[in-house]
Amino acid sequence: MQEIFGYPLGWVMWLLYTVIRNYGICLILFTILVRALLFPLSIKQQKSSAKMAVFQPKMAEIQKKYANNKQKQQEELMKLYEEHGYNPMSGCLPLLIQFPILFGIIDVVYKPLRHILHIPSDVVSQMSDILAQHIPQFNAYQAELQIVAAVQNPDQVGWFSSIGTEYLDKIANFDYSLFGLDLGVVPQFEWNWLILIPILSGVTSFLASFISMRTNPTANQNQQGGCMMKGMLYIMPLFSVWIAFTVPVGVGIYWIVSNILAGVQSIVMNKIYSPARYKAEYEQKLKEAEEKKRLEREKRRQKKLARGEELDEEDMTEEEKKEKAKKNRQEPLKGDPDRDPEAEYLSSKERNRRRLAEARKKDAEKYGEEYIEVTDKDLM
Repeated sequence: MQEIFGYPLGWVMWLLYTVIRNYGICLILFTILVRALLFPLSIKQQKSSAKMAVFQPKMAEIQKKYANNKQKQQEELMKLYEEHGYNPMSGCLPLLIQFPILFGIIDVVYKPLRHILHIPSDVVSQMSDILAQHIPQFNAYQAELQIVAAVQNPDQVGWFSSIGTEYLDKIANFDYSLFGLDLGVVPQFEWNWLILIPILSGVTSFLASFISMRTNPTANQNQQGGCMMKGMLYIMPLFSVWIAFTVPVGVGIYWIVSNILAGVQSIVMNKIYSPARYKAEYEQKLKEAEEKKRLEREKRRQKKLARGEELDEEDMTEEEKKEKAKKNRQEPLKGDPDRDPEAEYLSSKERNRRRLAEARKKDAEKYGEEYIEVTDKDLM
């Protein structure tokens, strides 16, 4: 998987390295570039959070109403999402995209010979075999990093005398550092400067999440969203620390810079793209849409009344609906000469059956219970 994501990112890093001959600086520039590309998605995520805050009360009402009928609850929620044009997964998109980028960066950091220096795979394999013969602590997964260290070591470069000088010169001149810090070293639980990388990775991850929560309160207005955000506030920093202790320093540097940029981005977005402003704008749009529907309904209703047509249920006022229901419940007059008592009885019985069935269906949907057909015994 890392190779799949590492290949395209490797070409981006190679382009940067052809201009700036320092891998560490290229890594920082790459991180800034990634954040810039993700910025439109972050704006979309902020808008989505503001939109959800508007109809969150409706979601809570549906969840409470159909608490015992999960299928009906899901159907009603999907209708609500379609009505508002909301995708519940859209807020997760920026986070999901960052994971493939992280895997790609890990591959690029572990394999600078292939991704940055473009040394053929067969040459890298040959150098790996040579190195495995000379050092007992050879690690195949970190082979390229160990090759760089060996070639740049005057006492070990002679091991690769069978390799072409054009490849050895590339590796010897490869600056795989950032302000003197070797980006290929994996931090250990030891008291040295490298231990600061995992710690800073966790601290900056916490601060980035904390700033995001403070600047975007609409993202955690509901209970479920709030618990998720609070969970991520503590889980992601711990995950960052663990990852930074298992991969080269270069990956930790990427994560630190990315977290810092994420925090700055949250502050800037809160100033320019305020969640409160988006929420107010969306509420206004909903009000305008509701008013437009009301006017169209009233216009359609007046036309039907002018033509003497019967009004549909959706075009009636509440009073008219009540009046129609009252008329439907009325029985034929007793003095009617065409009155048929037997047919009247059956008609009345059928009306009672329908009313009881409708009431049962509503209760079943409301309380999530199983609907039971009405029988003659129920009407006795």
